[in-house]
Amino acid sequence: MATTDGTPHNQEADQRRRHPLARGIELITLMVDSNQDAFGVRELAGRLDVSPSTIHRLLADLEKLGLVARLPNGSYRLGLEFLRLAWTTAERYPIQAAAEETLADLKDKSGESAFFAVFDERRLAMMFARVVESPHPLRYSLPLRQWIPLHTGASGLAMLAFLPRENQESIARGTLVAATDRTPVDGDALLQRLEGIRRDGYAMTHGERIQGAIAIAAPVIGPVGAVIGSVGITLPETRFNVADSGRLADLVRQSASRVTDYLNGAWGPQTGILRGVERG
Repeated sequence: MATTDGTPHNQEADQRRRHPLARGIELITLMVDSNQDAFGVRELAGRLDVSPSTIHRLLADLEKLGLVARLPNGSYRLGLEFLRLAWTTAERYPIQAAAEETLADLKDKSGESAFFAVFDERRLAMMFARVVESPHPLRYSLPLRQWIPLHTGASGLAMLAFLPRENQESIARGTLVAATDRTPVDGDALLQRLEGIRRDGYAMTHGERIQGAIAIAAPVIGPVGAVIGSVGITLPETRFNVADSGRLADLVRQSASRVTDYLNGAWGPQTGILRGVERG
């Protein structure tokens, strides 16, 4: 079964939502993901499908922690303590640091926009976390911090090909929504294609998420062998040279491997020095 955004429904989600901690996190997530700056109690209750009294208790607890703040008109916004935690985490989160340096290098060597996408195991979906734009005036802008189905582009296919078979089956046998007329919507064909991506170590797509766009991506693997995300490039079809596809694919695979090695402790951040190796 799938949710309205095309991601699989977690059957345990409703049970978890009954827990106050889970509801509090869900409330914070709603406020972060919304374009609004402030929220009313009844509005939040309606959007989370709980009673206003429940929302009021949650907000009171979160306010004590500084995670939300009450405004003079009775509405609520994210608090300074939440912002402090978010900023501190963003500065310390190692994936972002590793990706920034690698993406800049990939952009310089390929001449195209480079991206880092992350995978969410619960949603079985991905989002673009970082993009380093190409210097070319003609380029495609990728949507940051939006959950996207895995089957609609190279960034997601590179992850999907390295997920457990049951995850692949879950997506392939579900509803495959088409982003363009080139998006794969046949489950059997998708599974067969994933075998080739896993063999080659990268995915390449032609206009499957954005009309007229080429994308090449390779998976980033975490310390326990699980898929963390993907690294890749995107460029207009009008600038794509088939003869150059092998070189670009190699650059993408090397970049994804670099982030993977960093996450697994093989390389030091920014220095590129192999950990545990004495320098002469």
